[in-house]
Amino acid sequence: MTTATAALESCREATSLRRYVRRRAAGRGAPEWSTYDTALGAWVVADGEAAATSSGRPWRRVRQESEPWCGTLGRDLTIACDDDLQALFATLDEDDPGAWRTLWLEADRQPARCLADWRSRGRRLLSAIDGASMIDGGTLAAKFAARGGGKRSLTTV
Repeated sequence: MTTATAALESCREATSLRRYVRRRAAGRGAPEWSTYDTALGAWVVADGEAAATSSGRPWRRVRQESEPWCGTLGRDLTIACDDDLQALFATLDEDDPGAWRTLWLEADRQPARCLADWRSRGRRLLSAIDGASMIDGGTLAAKFAARGGGKRSLTTV
């Protein structure tokens, strides 16, 4: 990949990251249904399938069956397919708009820098999990699945 192509790809990913975090902070998902408003002469987002099909206006489904889909950005899968970013986002609580708002403020100011920083933080999280999963030859989830094996367990008394 040439440097110009890499720069354009990085710019596109940074823009997608900014859009992704903005939509998550606002609590919005990707619209799957739309209706045609004749007064506006444009397709308008519908709240859901029931609202679109029962509105009495022409409707269409934006997402096709078996099409890959991001719940936040729709057809744009650049952020949904990035394991490093998704590892970082998995640490945030879904019901905590304050955390997403903080990320949004950072990404709005410097999306390219956030893309690099957040990917490296996600890489560190994934490497920590991978390193911890090699302990005792088992997975990290299996290590914590058994009850009574912690530092303060009463079974050792």
